[in-house]
Amino acid sequence: MLFEILPDPRALVATKGEVADQVLQIHRTIPEDVPVGHFEVGGIEVIDEVVSRPVYLGWIQQACAALGDRLEVRFYDHFEEEFDASVLDHLHGIRRLSIDGLPGLRYPEAVGRLPKLTSLRFGPHRVDDAKILSAVGVHRLVHFTLAGTPTPAIDLSPLADASSLRSLRLLGYGKNTEAIGHVTSLSELALQPSSKFSLEFINRLVSLESLKFVLGNATSIRSIGALPALRDLSFREVRNLEDLCDLQRFPCLRRLQLSDQPRVTELHVGRRNEALEHLYLYSVPRLHALKGFSMLPAVKSLFAYDSRLDLPWAQLPPTLTHFQLMAKAVKGRDAHDAEVRARGLTPAVHPDSVFFYK
Repeated sequence: MLFEILPDPRALVATKGEVADQVLQIHRTIPEDVPVGHFEVGGIEVIDEVVSRPVYLGWIQQACAALGDRLEVRFYDHFEEEFDASVLDHLHGIRRLSIDGLPGLRYPEAVGRLPKLTSLRFGPHRVDDAKILSAVGVHRLVHFTLAGTPTPAIDLSPLADASSLRSLRLLGYGKNTEAIGHVTSLSELALQPSSKFSLEFINRLVSLESLKFVLGNATSIRSIGALPALRDLSFREVRNLEDLCDLQRFPCLRRLQLSDQPRVTELHVGRRNEALEHLYLYSVPRLHALKGFSMLPAVKSLFAYDSRLDLPWAQLPPTLTHFQLMAKAVKGRDAHDAEVRARGLTPAVHPDSVFFYK
């Protein structure tokens, strides 16, 4: 079923009190006569009014002016139609923009003309020009997400000039990935590691606080040396990953996450991890050794699901408050949790141990 109505931008603007982040989602080309409405129970469309296209675009502009960075304008789906980005020439107030799940787009240079744009999520299924990042003006962004791998693969070299970029999420592959090494302003990087390129460029990101590996097929992060500001490190479904090396080379590391990593057999932490507080390990069936855990000076929690870890009670650090080794089988969990409580610990995931993995 193709829904016809579009959301009312005026409804996003609260008249009183603090306003949470809002998303205006536009799933189709904005027609000359715009049906504005809502859904009732059962998904029934109700048209509240029909306004002209200029009036509707004016409402979006007003919402952008009122909400600023708290409003994301999202163009998505459009079924079999390409997204005509020239509509953005009438929406110069947009600061946060998402263009994703679309077959393709025309006039991408209109994105580059948005004078206030700071955040872009970009994920069309197809691009006609591998150098499209130059057209959309990625060099002036503060936050950028590549949401997928378009065909042909996008040239990432324009990122080298993005001197204000703070967060970069590459949820797909591109070409010239090593250009990211020039973006020394980055504090957050999410990346699909590949055996086709070296991770050595990450060593130049001296301001990096959060590093997240999502999917990909790297076997090791040995080429990544000391990152002086790194606080959060995560790995999720990175195929073939085996070798993390000694994690003491990250002296400010506070949180470590491993999820769905079937080949990792051991982790090495220790006394030099002075800030490490939380280890969250999920579905690591071959992990049998956690070297140096007893020497961690500030650790608060360890959660491990589906692992082979078996840590002696006497070797648990005195700073630990949350501890749970959850077996894949349900049998025996209650007994383990009861013993954890009897020793004055909480058998649960610490609320501060998990962070967004992308």
